[in-house]
Amino acid sequence: MLNSLRSFVILGFCLLSFLSDAQEQINGSFPFQTDPSKDYSIYLPSGYEEGKEIAAFLALHPWNTQNWDGRRWCEEISDFAEANQVILICPDGGADGQIDDPIDTAFTTVMIDSAMTWYTIAPDSLYAMGFSWGGKTTYTYGLNNVNKFAGFMPIGAATSVSDINGISDQAFEKPFYLVHGGNDTPNTRFYPMIERLEEEGAFVESLLMPGVGHTIWFPNQVEILTDAYIWLKENSASIVDVQDELLEADNQILVKENYTVDMPLIFTDHISGPISIYSLDGRLLDTSRNNEINAPSHAGVYVVTIGTLSQQFIVSK
Repeated sequence: MLNSLRSFVILGFCLLSFLSDAQEQINGSFPFQTDPSKDYSIYLPSGYEEGKEIAAFLALHPWNTQNWDGRRWCEEISDFAEANQVILICPDGGADGQIDDPIDTAFTTVMIDSAMTWYTIAPDSLYAMGFSWGGKTTYTYGLNNVNKFAGFMPIGAATSVSDINGISDQAFEKPFYLVHGGNDTPNTRFYPMIERLEEEGAFVESLLMPGVGHTIWFPNQVEILTDAYIWLKENSASIVDVQDELLEADNQILVKENYTVDMPLIFTDHISGPISIYSLDGRLLDTSRNNEINAPSHAGVYVVTIGTLSQQFIVSK
């Protein structure tokens, strides 16, 4: 049985690897929505072994196009990842550098689903972290997708309580470890967020660093982030099974996942919008502006997408 919520479009991409001992940073890209080359970086620690479960962080970069993108952010926190033997999943925010545009959040979801398939990530050990704008997005994307994550680490989040209005209730019994500089407007960005999270029943721990401004280059960075990660692990939230029937009903595109060649695909009633069918090597095979499209004429496994949703299906002769 194919898992519809963890299905994804495995688009063709070009990998560029930087190796140091057994560590590996993979910088790649693939076409996504309106971007012909959407970038991402993934860090694999030296102890990664295929088939052996490992924890991972969705790591979201700051907004500063002169200094930051997904690749440089991945490099910056790779020491933390290596020290704790965790994978980093670092989507890129594109030309404007803001990691929370609609195309970016959709891409982030695809990257998480893809990484969960490419690597042996423990399904209950995915965490979210980010600095500055990425810290804000740790809150907003995290709370909008709360059941993906075991915990959250916003660092120097450039945010305010208004950013989580309407979604803050999703923090109930979820662990948050806030790392913040004492000179980084804590009365707006730090204390009010703690208060709101605690009001919503979240588990909250925090560190306000005296004399530190809005920077990721604070003293003892790896040790501080490691302490935060250890606390998150000890207080990890249970992640709702992605095959939960209600979630599956809300996100499934197709009524059935098995078709014969050229048979019309059967879509769920609540799904509408432009449809695309891809091969597993990323080739676009067919598109339609309505809910009428046929299965490919050759047997195999394919991916259908509508908006940010995707699902694999099987075609037989």
